[in-house]
Amino acid sequence: MANDRKVVVEGGGANLYRISESNGWFYAYKVDVGFFSDSNRSIGRARSLKDALDLIKSHSGKEIKEIG
Repeated sequence: MANDRKVVVEGGGANLYRISESNGWFYAYKVDVGFFSDSNRSIGRARSLKDALDLIKSHSGKEIKEIG
């Protein structure tokens, strides 16, 4: 998880996502922030970072605000 990227989309509320890379695949997750720990829900995988960001845009219906 050292190479994970946090992605924040526009708007308030549940707007946090995560992208993880493994074996040439980029995995996109929706992060549900909890009081004690967070849970990650897989929304898909892609062969490029751009495509993984497109998955997040499609899932959220919003534009990317920040990538960290």
